Amino acid sequence: MRLQVYFVIGEAITMKKILLASTALAVAGLAAGAASAAEDGKIKLSVGGYYENFVSYVSQDNDAAGLNANGDLNDYNPVNVRQEGEIHFKGKTTLDNGLQVGFDAQLEAISQADQMDETYMWLSGNWGRVNLGAENSAPYLMAYAAPSAGLGLNSPNFFIFQTTNSAPTAGYLNLPSDANKITYFTPRMAGFQLGASFTPNIDNRGGDRQTLGLNTNNNVGAHDNVVSLGANYSQTFNAVDIALSAGYENAALQADDSTAPGRYDDVSGWAVGANVGFAGFTVGGSYSDTDVEGFGAGNKSLVYYDVGVQYGTGPWNVSLTYARGENEFVASGDEDKRDTYELGASYKLSPGITVVGSGQYMKEEAAGASTDIKGWGLALGTKLSF
Repeated sequence: MRLQVYFVIGEAITMKKILLASTALAVAGLAAGAASAAEDGKIKLSVGGYYENFVSYVSQDNDAAGLNANGDLNDYNPVNVRQEGEIHFKGKTTLDNGLQVGFDAQLEAISQADQMDETYMWLSGNWGRVNLGAENSAPYLMAYAAPSAGLGLNSPNFFIFQTTNSAPTAGYLNLPSDANKITYFTPRMAGFQLGASFTPNIDNRGGDRQTLGLNTNNNVGAHDNVVSLGANYSQTFNAVDIALSAGYENAALQADDSTAPGRYDDVSGWAVGANVGFAGFTVGGSYSDTDVEGFGAGNKSLVYYDVGVQYGTGPWNVSLTYARGENEFVASGDEDKRDTYELGASYKLSPGITVVGSGQYMKEEAAGASTDIKGWGLALGTKLSF
């Protein structure tokens, strides 16, 4: 179990200096051990990854806001076959001075717009670790949320329902996602670890090289220079595992709309999470609140929270999880809302092969709507890791 806490220290320029200084120290260690790396030969590459395949059956209310060409309410095919996977190429070596140098490239196994996902190198030593490139931010990597033995509800690979409103389906802080960034993690001391990320440009995602040119920084309504800070704590006391997390993230506005001053602004959010484990049980949850009014799209804040309990014995795990997402609008103060419940179970057939089942119930309420959209669904499939 781990505990995560976020701290914001100073202005963005201060964070940039801290991250650049830690990177410079890592590069200095890399140069000092270069000769030994040449003697040991090239970095050895390994292949890993995961693949998931599920069949789902969903019964959901028609979408009152959607009509087909004949003017009939949208209806949905109840049966779907879903798949998701990535192939990971990893390599690392250790220099004579103890510095570890590694590389990680994650290829989407299923065709997507961003065929390359995370792609980055890392440096690690007794001073901590630095990630350089397209990897998720520190608060995302250090977060804790409600446990689930099923598909999961917080940023799942498969959300089996048809969403009919804008309430969020995830509560992790990760505004820059896998845009190119610098991230530093401290060594873990007495259970505590801190992390910080700086993302100069949100648009430079995993597959972007950015080998030529510069990024403009005065685009109206755009955001960059994202500072993401986090910390976590993980410790065991008398057979009780404790894990806590919290975080903060801020994206700076490039330029406001001169014809409508105040339309855009900085965007920021915070999150906390916790897990407690004892005698095979794990109880946990998370809460996040992101102020998105600065995007100028009429939304005020995105709130997400979840809570769950899981029990594991031998190859079996079962769980019960609840999650709620809310999107509040500026003009009306009303909200899009979504409540989701999951009963999940999994059975580990062998190392790397797990059968997973999930039963879910969902209820959505759109801002100003007089009726709810409800649905239930079942999913059964297999998760492979290699």
